[in-house]
Amino acid sequence: MLKCIYADVLVITNIYFTYFFIKVLCLVFHIKTKAKRVAMASVAGGISALLILLPINDYIIILLKMAAVILIILICGFAKDKYDLIKYSLVYILINIVFTGLCFAFWKLSGGKMIYIKNFTVYFDLSLIMLIIITILAYFIMTIADYFLINKKNLSGLYTVSFNLFNRDYSLKGVVDTGNKLYDYFSGRSVVICKSNELQDMYKKLLNENISSGFRLIPFSTVSSDGLIPIKSMQVIKITDENGNCKDVRACIGITGCDTDEQIAIFNPGILS
Repeated sequence: MLKCIYADVLVITNIYFTYFFIKVLCLVFHIKTKAKRVAMASVAGGISALLILLPINDYIIILLKMAAVILIILICGFAKDKYDLIKYSLVYILINIVFTGLCFAFWKLSGGKMIYIKNFTVYFDLSLIMLIIITILAYFIMTIADYFLINKKNLSGLYTVSFNLFNRDYSLKGVVDTGNKLYDYFSGRSVVICKSNELQDMYKKLLNENISSGFRLIPFSTVSSDGLIPIKSMQVIKITDENGNCKDVRACIGITGCDTDEQIAIFNPGILS
């Protein structure tokens, strides 16, 4: 049993843990957010670990921990409505529970010599070098997981991408491309790039008539070019495979022109997970 808990070690280690909880959450839902937001949320999570020092009952601790989770999700900017907030918070809590369970098992095996659990908070009596090693290992594990969960998905088959835009229903040929890393900096959602002269003409028409279309511009770059692409966050985009299996995804639509008359929608397969 640990005799002394150092507040600085407690906060720093839990900043690390919060950071990786957030990264796992991003991996599960294939969302991205600004590094500044992740850093701020990680610091908030680290500070919330000080709850381990409070002499209060478990019910109050649970409420405070839930409030801390909600704050972390809000700082990250994942949730755009109450349903997103509930979903991401519950998954974050689940990740935390799994982590705490593993720590509890290790705590039992080690006899509580290096780890201490109280008030649903984990304290590791680790050196800075050990933390760096754990960080490197965690990055390695997450990279491997990302490779097998996303890049190793079955990329074969035909897809149809359907959505409603400009008060019209559109169905475009879906093209899977792991190289499409474009995402909305504001919402963290992936961008489905729609190459369509028709959609581009509709967008330009609304722009020329000064009609609000809900689009905003974000930078993009490819091997051959770079510039700005108009995107719009969609409530639902339907992606249907050749077997008729349909999945509703929440992503953004990006519009660009096409050299041919064929309309295609390029999406990262990660949004299908």
